[in-house]
Amino acid sequence: MTEFNRRKRCKIANEDIFERLPDEILHCILSLLPTKYAACTSVLSRRWRDEHRWTSALTNLDLDDTVMLYGKNKPCRDGKLRTPAECKAMFKKFVDRCFNLRRTVPHPMQKFRLRLSGRYRSSRVDEWIFSAIRARVEEMIILAEDTEFRLFSSETLVVFKVSCHQIYFHVYPSTVSFPRLKILHLDCLSSAGDNACIERVLSASPVLEELIIEMEECKPQDSLNVRSRSLKRLTIQFLPAFDYLDDDDPLAYRILTLDTPSLELLKLADSASEELNILHKRFSLEEATVSLGHPPVLTKKIDDYAETVVGFFGMISDVRVLALSDLTMENLKDAHELDLPCFEKFPTFWYLTRLEVEAGVDKWLTLLHILELCASLEALIFKKDNQDSTGPIRRGPHGNPVLSHCLSSCLEVIEFKNFEGQLAEIEIVEYCLRNSRVLKKMTVRYEREIDNSKEDVIQRLLNCPKGSKYAYHIEFLP
Repeated sequence: MTEFNRRKRCKIANEDIFERLPDEILHCILSLLPTKYAACTSVLSRRWRDEHRWTSALTNLDLDDTVMLYGKNKPCRDGKLRTPAECKAMFKKFVDRCFNLRRTVPHPMQKFRLRLSGRYRSSRVDEWIFSAIRARVEEMIILAEDTEFRLFSSETLVVFKVSCHQIYFHVYPSTVSFPRLKILHLDCLSSAGDNACIERVLSASPVLEELIIEMEECKPQDSLNVRSRSLKRLTIQFLPAFDYLDDDDPLAYRILTLDTPSLELLKLADSASEELNILHKRFSLEEATVSLGHPPVLTKKIDDYAETVVGFFGMISDVRVLALSDLTMENLKDAHELDLPCFEKFPTFWYLTRLEVEAGVDKWLTLLHILELCASLEALIFKKDNQDSTGPIRRGPHGNPVLSHCLSSCLEVIEFKNFEGQLAEIEIVEYCLRNSRVLKKMTVRYEREIDNSKEDVIQRLLNCPKGSKYAYHIEFLP
């Protein structure tokens, strides 16, 4: 190698590649990194060592104390690793410095993500949140444990997500405004005092489209009213408190009220509320996933709760796509077998085209009753509850019951999931094959080895008389 080539290669090796990249690309790269690592890139380039330069490039602030608390700690000057308290103090100083440097940045912050694994003073957390709002943040994500903070008004916030354990949040001041907020996720909230804050945020968000609420430790007196004329997608999960009964008010029970006339998608898993109300009986609901179960101790009578469940389905009877959990089917099965008067009021689903049910085979007769009320059903997905296999083998449908309208005229696709080859399961599949007049596709999915010989089960189902006027084949898929 000549001296000229050697010098040329050394010059290329020592060249600062950051000097050749435009600011737009550098800003994009740094915005995808956690802020701590973005700051560390200052050692890679002379151009980037100016902290004002890399800070101004950060349209996203991703601040995570686990990077310092549980990452690779560097030794201190005395050769010892930093203690958790020292790492926590360093993290607080780092966050404060990031916001102080960003005060001179003209462009708004696109995303602020704050993850806290330890407990921090609420005043310090409030200061960080307010600094992000002052930076005109558009998306804010808070991940924390056992933390209390305040949510301030924001003219720019579009997405706000909270996922925490035992978190308490307050709205400050009492009159707030979120004119651009479209997505709101509130996960793992503590029920105490949060319902009033949730309702206040909803009333201050005129264009909200998506809301997720996951609440633990729900108690009878903590009722919730979800009111939003713009809301399109709603997910609610309520779990009851262990000490559900309140000695101060033993007659109290939890009420969930929905006032959402524009709702299109509803996912409801509620094992705490004893009363469900929908103020707009006719609205644009397209899809619903429902899991309803009563709390450990019912304040109301079981007949009254069953009537509440049946009445709820009457409020959403215009839905197009419906999914029912095993818990919901258990409640409907009880009402069916006890011959409660409310079950006779179960509504007709005139527009339902797809029904997905997760249940044990012991609830098949209840499902047949529901199918009689599905006037336009085209697809049925039956997912057998895995826990059902632990019980005794039950018989499937037998005899010659009157065929439901959907089996005889509109049901085209049937899928059976978690098939294990039990006699009751085989009889259910055979029932569908014999009685579905317009069936075009049958799929049987199994997740583990079926009880009987796989070949024998498949051959039995293939030889089963088929009632459909269409030629179709049965798929057996793992």
